[in-house]
Amino acid sequence: MKLLTTVLGSFLVITAVQAEISSNVAFDRQTRAIIEAGDVAQGKLKAASMKCNKCHGENGQGDDDVSVAGHPDTYIYKQLKDFKEGKRDGVMRKKVKKLTDQDMADFSAWYASLPFAKGLKGGGQLAIDLVYKGDPKRMLKPCSTCHGQNGEGGKYDSAAITGQNKDAFIEMMEAFKEDDRTNDIYSRMRLIAKVLTKEEIQALADYYAAPEEE
Repeated sequence: MKLLTTVLGSFLVITAVQAEISSNVAFDRQTRAIIEAGDVAQGKLKAASMKCNKCHGENGQGDDDVSVAGHPDTYIYKQLKDFKEGKRDGVMRKKVKKLTDQDMADFSAWYASLPFAKGLKGGGQLAIDLVYKGDPKRMLKPCSTCHGQNGEGGKYDSAAITGQNKDAFIEMMEAFKEDDRTNDIYSRMRLIAKVLTKEEIQALADYYAAPEEE
């Protein structure tokens, strides 16, 4: 009986962990309407008012931090919402605390309108294979399947990863790998990051990285 109780207790704990919702954002009609109502001009003004350029640069390309330029507006909105609702940790949680849905939609519209930097396409054949072929033996889909042929991002919650700051890219992948970031729906990025080696993550960072400023 004691063994059965222990097993059942463990099962309940595992089930509770698995049942933890990674994000409250569902791209239903109402949410899409909110995002589509985002105003680019208002987003630009609000970004200037909140001094977003201090971390993300004047053009949103990140410089020494995360690049937010050119992400799909749906992806940006989801990340802001996740920060606000505690589904994603980081300094942004405090910054978005008072934002309304309209504010987040405006920010999303503004940064989605900006061009992203072109990737260096380094990392050699290892990176090319991961980007366009994946690894069926490890059930790894090609990066391009979700993030686009040129890393431009995909529909809803797939980020634009081309032109990303190299260090930020590696940090992001390590956060997924170590379960420090858990707002990916269905644990998709966590499952991928856990399979990738450090060498592979570095190669992908080199492939998608923005050129360094001289």
